[in-house]
Amino acid sequence: MPLRCGCMKFSLNIFVYMKKFQDIYFVALLVLLTGFVLIPLLKPGFIITDDGDWMVIRLTAFYQAFADGQFPVRFLSRLNNNYGYPVSNFLYPGFLYIGSFLHLLRLPYPFIIELILGGSVMVSVVCAFLWLRTFFSRFPSFIGAGTLAVSPYFLYDIYKRGSVGELLATAVVCILFWCTESGFVWFISPITALLLISHNTLALFFSALFLLYICIRKKFDVLIPFIIGVWIASFFWIPALFEQTFVRFDAVQVSNPLHYLNLSETLLYMSLPFFVPLVCFFRRRKNHFESEFLFFSVLVILAGVVSSMLGIIFLKTSLFARYVQFPYRVLSVLFVAGPWLIGFFVSLFSGKKQIWIGIAFIAVFSLVNVPFLMSVKSVVREEGFYLTNEGTTTVQDEYMPRWVIKKPDIRADKRLEIFSGRGVISNLSSSSNKTEADMKLEEESVIQLNTVFYPGWGALVDRKPSTVFYSNMKGLMQVTVPQGIHHVSFEFRETVFRYVADTLSGIGVLLYGIYLLSCLIRNGKKRIRI
Repeated sequence: MPLRCGCMKFSLNIFVYMKKFQDIYFVALLVLLTGFVLIPLLKPGFIITDDGDWMVIRLTAFYQAFADGQFPVRFLSRLNNNYGYPVSNFLYPGFLYIGSFLHLLRLPYPFIIELILGGSVMVSVVCAFLWLRTFFSRFPSFIGAGTLAVSPYFLYDIYKRGSVGELLATAVVCILFWCTESGFVWFISPITALLLISHNTLALFFSALFLLYICIRKKFDVLIPFIIGVWIASFFWIPALFEQTFVRFDAVQVSNPLHYLNLSETLLYMSLPFFVPLVCFFRRRKNHFESEFLFFSVLVILAGVVSSMLGIIFLKTSLFARYVQFPYRVLSVLFVAGPWLIGFFVSLFSGKKQIWIGIAFIAVFSLVNVPFLMSVKSVVREEGFYLTNEGTTTVQDEYMPRWVIKKPDIRADKRLEIFSGRGVISNLSSSSNKTEADMKLEEESVIQLNTVFYPGWGALVDRKPSTVFYSNMKGLMQVTVPQGIHHVSFEFRETVFRYVADTLSGIGVLLYGIYLLSCLIRNGKKRIRI
């Protein structure tokens, strides 16, 4: 009897394995389709996009701070004409941490950004297929995931905007949905944390979408690891949210959504195949996924409304202009809802009809986007171009500290100087996070570090804390040093508030460890019962 049960269990495992092995063929086809879409990334040089160069420049400055020991990285000293800029304290540092670790392997910076772009696309498509496979058979799942690979806004993000943050967030949320349906609940916490640092706006969109999804699917066991993931990301989102009072973000309009309405509607029209499954509303036939169909249909309709002239009421609000900025960004919900609806629609058919309808979806999207792919251009630059660029990497310098009245427009001749008084500075050493020097002063003097002040910077005179003044037009740091021989140092560290946020992240990691242990214990008990 035990032998018979063992043979049956072994046969069942083989059957399950072979079913999964068959999925590999469809995954391989998706990889080929996605590889075709990513061909422009293989051109020599770096693709020309709106944000691509700035992302590489930000990565180079981020890595410099990271290599100098700043962790978490918040203040990029090289940017803003070498006066410093706290952009990574506020804007999605996920790809910057990934890029920094990749650069430890000596990979070139432009290649790293293209690698993250291409990798995000590939992961998004494959994980979308694996997620859809938990609902539909192989072919509908393949078509659904395939439409993601060739969807207009997806390609626009890659080759026109170069939005590495949005694409990384898309890959992460596809992993999140797959883990929820496939039983890998234990993996949700780190994936949620990565989502929250991948892209500010899309993290908000996708988190809300995911919470609604688990309610629709009644996957409430996912809530605890999701909350732990939010906890782990505290080091980023808490300072990013509460330190906005230090910068100009609320006082600057980064973009006018109405200026991008025509472009948004064009991308919406190109995405119309995602709306075809809505004809199922007119079918009286019930199915197993009625709630899910209604949920994703509502999402698609809302995306269509808000990204077009129909959503003018939303587009005119200051909240939309500040946090969403571009109406076409709302179309990002199609990255999840669109493939599911396409997969659902194709699954309603059978035989040759299913095949032809599926191919039609892929063909329509491909024909629309082939001319766009053919127009992608690249430029070959020396890596020094990125390593020496000192722009802020943001559109309106919206993360400039509020006390900076006049933005520094040229690089300072000296890192550290005697602003008033007389004396000599010697033994100067400087990194992105710390500058120190010896000085012999003939009278009481004001020493100026040509770096914009931001909370976390402090000064020591003879290893004793000294008050930092920054009430000058450029917001630069100054300390008063008495006559004589002294050692002066400026250093950027975590504030008490950020230490609390970092500690919460540490507690989140600890909670995740406890959660993993509890999962192992539960699984162990189940095996013992079997």
